[in-house]
Amino acid sequence: MKFVCQKEDLMQGLSVASKASATRSPQAVLECVSIAADFSGVRLQCTDLQMGIETAVPAMVAEEGRVLLNARLLNEIVRKLPDGEVTLSVSASNRATISAAGSKTTLQGMSAQDFPQLPAVPEDDPIELPQVLLRDMIRETGFAVAADDARPILMGIYLEVEDDVLTLVALDGFRLARRRGKLLASAGKVSAVVSGHYFIEAGKILSDDDAPVTLALSKTHLLLRAKGFTVIIRLLEGEYIKYRQLLPPSYAISTRVSRGELADCIDRASLMAREGKNNLLRFSIRQDKLSITSNSEMGDVYEEMDVETTGSDIDIAFNVRYITDAVKSIDEEQFLIKLNSNISPCVLVPTEGEDFLYLVLPVRTAG
Repeated sequence: MKFVCQKEDLMQGLSVASKASATRSPQAVLECVSIAADFSGVRLQCTDLQMGIETAVPAMVAEEGRVLLNARLLNEIVRKLPDGEVTLSVSASNRATISAAGSKTTLQGMSAQDFPQLPAVPEDDPIELPQVLLRDMIRETGFAVAADDARPILMGIYLEVEDDVLTLVALDGFRLARRRGKLLASAGKVSAVVSGHYFIEAGKILSDDDAPVTLALSKTHLLLRAKGFTVIIRLLEGEYIKYRQLLPPSYAISTRVSRGELADCIDRASLMAREGKNNLLRFSIRQDKLSITSNSEMGDVYEEMDVETTGSDIDIAFNVRYITDAVKSIDEEQFLIKLNSNISPCVLVPTEGEDFLYLVLPVRTAG
């Protein structure tokens, strides 16, 4: 096998594909990138059996072939090469030579015959949306995925399609994140639970423009396909939490806040909250004022901002991390904080529409 390509193109392809390579595996092939060259171009594949990625690299192919090379090491080799053209050639014994300008490195590879084939996912009923929208939806829900496997299903992101609306939901028992987005066309009704870790990694590959990405589901896998790459993720087994039952049917208190001002107040108050033993921020809503306080043995912080409130006054406390994550995920200039009591869930929603919803459980305090 032999081909010539630009260093930047090869680096980009390796960066994308190697997100699916295993770091330490008893199966050495899972730590490798499969490089396949034919006269139509070069394809890179990695998989750890839970996620697989294939990406294309523009190249001039002089000799067809396929080889497995250690993904981590090849990434490092290519990254340190001089800029410009890179030539990669492979001998009959699977020994690769990577050269550019005055640099040449050899790397022993493996036969590609034992590399796992990526699962086939039919694309008969595709789900299409802009890449930037899916990327943002994953980012704005992924933070609420459970971090431990006490309840494995909560380590996933619930994906639900109804007609032309895609909904992503994540929850960990302390907070819930729901994000909705408009599809490019109606896609019927379907749902699945996708591994949160791998879905978040796939989201990092997506572009920040309106170029389309196609999703497709089989009984066991989710496929994401866009120009230049394909990602396949194994689905989690089991039924997801009936999250709608966790949402209060109505609210007694509604407060309109400025996201930027609130984020700044929380950011300053969190400095002291994180020094304390309880990591608490205390909110006090008094009609047209919201005050946020925190304290520790090192000192205390008081922040105040103007708000618009309907309903009664309330004092409520939150874990600093949970309320911070929720507010940081909101892009709107203003949003609503909705409450019923200081022991019932707090919900953050848009001033209009239902594009996002964040639920945060308050912390009970002594007084």
